[in-house]
Amino acid sequence: MTPQSAGVLLALVSAAAGAQTKAPVPQSPPTVYTAPTPAPLAPPTNPGPAVAPPSDLSPLLAQPGPVYPTLRQPGPSYSASPNLAPLDQQKVQGYRNDLLGQRWQLERQGVSPSSERYREIQQQLNQPSLR
Repeated sequence: MTPQSAGVLLALVSAAAGAQTKAPVPQSPPTVYTAPTPAPLAPPTNPGPAVAPPSDLSPLLAQPGPVYPTLRQPGPSYSASPNLAPLDQQKVQGYRNDLLGQRWQLERQGVSPSSERYREIQQQLNQPSLR
């Protein structure tokens, strides 16, 4: 290695080492701007008593009932369904989910399927309305 290349190598290594040991330059904190507070408004003033409408009422307003005759809505052309209403279906489904949760808890606790409580839950789950 020549003395000139060794000097260049030494300069590069010292420059790299010096760059790593320099402390970061402190920066000024960010400037925070706040919106100016608006001036308070005066409370509203009372406009006084309301002006009475004229005494001449329109004949449309004086007559009770709808303006147009109401048409009679035809009833459904089908008979009522024997199925449960949506709300009843939700209640039954919620009850079934509760029973399933109780059965799961019993299984998790290691309760035997031959226990009285487990059999009661199973009987309730086997009812036709809960299937």
